[in-house]
Amino acid sequence: MTLRAVVMRSVVGSALLGSALWMVPAPAVAAGTPVTGAVSTSTNESATVGNGACLHGTAVNCNIYASADDVWLSGLPTTVGDGTYFFAVLSPGSQPDPQDGSDGNLSSPQDPFTDRMFSITGGALTNLGAHEFQNGELQLAPFDPTPNPGGVYILAVCQLDPADSTSAVDASSCKYDAFKVRTSDQAAADPLTITKDAAGSFDTTWTWGITKSVDKTRVEQIGGSTVFTYSVGITHDGGTDSNVRVTGTIDVFNPNLDPVAGAVVTDQLSDGTVCTVTGGDGVTVDSGDNYFPYSCSLTDVPSGELDNNASVAWDGQSLTDDGDLAGGSADFTFSSIAFDQTRYDDCVTVGDVFGLHGTTGTASSLDGVCASDPSPTTQTYSRTVTIPAHDCLSYDNTATFTTNSSGTTGSAGKTVTVCGPARTGALTMGYWQNKNGQSIVSGGATTTSGTIKVCNSGTWLRQFAPFQDLSGTASCAQVATYVSSTIKAATCTSTMKTCNAMLKAQMLATSLDVYFSDAGLGGNKIGAPAPVGGVSIDLTKICKMIDGSGGTATCAGAFEDTSPAFGGAHALTVLQMLSYAAAKSNLGGSNWYGQVKATQVLAKDAFDAINNQVAFSA
Repeated sequence: MTLRAVVMRSVVGSALLGSALWMVPAPAVAAGTPVTGAVSTSTNESATVGNGACLHGTAVNCNIYASADDVWLSGLPTTVGDGTYFFAVLSPGSQPDPQDGSDGNLSSPQDPFTDRMFSITGGALTNLGAHEFQNGELQLAPFDPTPNPGGVYILAVCQLDPADSTSAVDASSCKYDAFKVRTSDQAAADPLTITKDAAGSFDTTWTWGITKSVDKTRVEQIGGSTVFTYSVGITHDGGTDSNVRVTGTIDVFNPNLDPVAGAVVTDQLSDGTVCTVTGGDGVTVDSGDNYFPYSCSLTDVPSGELDNNASVAWDGQSLTDDGDLAGGSADFTFSSIAFDQTRYDDCVTVGDVFGLHGTTGTASSLDGVCASDPSPTTQTYSRTVTIPAHDCLSYDNTATFTTNSSGTTGSAGKTVTVCGPARTGALTMGYWQNKNGQSIVSGGATTTSGTIKVCNSGTWLRQFAPFQDLSGTASCAQVATYVSSTIKAATCTSTMKTCNAMLKAQMLATSLDVYFSDAGLGGNKIGAPAPVGGVSIDLTKICKMIDGSGGTATCAGAFEDTSPAFGGAHALTVLQMLSYAAAKSNLGGSNWYGQVKATQVLAKDAFDAINNQVAFSA
């Protein structure tokens, strides 16, 4: 019987011991480790005293003796764990209290428990007391005669607290074995005796979950790096109990030499649950110990005290050697069954994979979490990501858990995006004013109208109101001159009341970028990766001041939200931006946005960012 098995009591006139309900042990072994394995009494035929033969059973597991001096603690205690123990001989029904001085303790009137102490180390028994010790066995005598009419005794072997070998023990710290000493004046046919052990057990399985968050999901930045801060939350429930059982072994002891036929062994819990006893229906009970395993299934772990009663009943019958046996019954109750918990999926390992979207990423580990930890348990960490020179890259970060028992997994992920400026291929006002840009414009396609060759780029530009001061019959050379003069006239200083001229020049450069990047318009003459007009621009983050002194344009100032210049839209394609801004201009671009300079500047900055390729795609 284990330490967490029930405290036992006799049904006849004994009070229940202890008030413990079910106990869930911690993962570590608790103090007061139970006695494991088996104990039995034996003979010691080579001893100098008490060397009588066994009347029934084997030398190492004898059941019936002719004399109390013949009873020894056998070599079977080598199957119990290491520790310090004492033994006590009890009268049947006295198992609940193996302490010295209890009414049923037949050893304590003869000597204290310290005289009956021994230890087990690596399977070897060492005597620590005063009892006879020969051939590796301890003699149980002296002990008082049993009041049991059949001459039945109970051997208790109890483990002491390793931290305090003088402390008291209860019955759940003991293993028991029944034996009989026959005397000449005792009745021939004696009733059966029953004892038992009981161990409660249940499984608890935890269900886990995982969440993941990040402080931001998108960063638009020119150069450098950025830091993303992630949080992983591991959650668990309170655990679900299952497989709640009480199991153990019933020992029916027959003190007679003859077997008793037709016995019925039953077992029942105090909540009314009927237990299944293996081989207990109409069984022949042989002389000595007869063991019957049993099991009881419960729907829930008990919330209060739970007892377990075993009974054996038999009919009257004549025994060959022992005479007549009257019909009768015997029962025995264990009280306050304690339950061992087996934990499933009570801990998880946590992994994390981070990498560029579409790749396997790099795996790392986070701290493991157990059911004893709070739910959720949150872990926070950071990742530093380099901003690409152009366009956007996405990075996946996925956290996973794996349970320690079933290997169940779960995951949660976040994808973040880092963006450099859009790689539009657009070119600046300066380019369209220099010989390369002028050559593209002047060499553009024309359409013959009568005797006049009209430049197609000019016709396309005139769809926008600010460029309708360009002649509708302009040649490509005239369009190039218009472009050069418009850009040369671009001004927007702090002393001016408007920024019309600069806005017109920046928008004109953007319009040329659109026209000469599209195979369906003027052909992709500037080598853009895609038609500039179709690129969607984030209008909420436009560089306020562009620095091109180093040869490559960068954002030298703060970013601004230019959406008010485009009807509040957060994003528009470049062509949509041109159309919207054109609708806010008079013919020729001398009166724009109601002459509100601040709004003109916002629109100018947006086209300037596109032309310098420092605008972000939406």
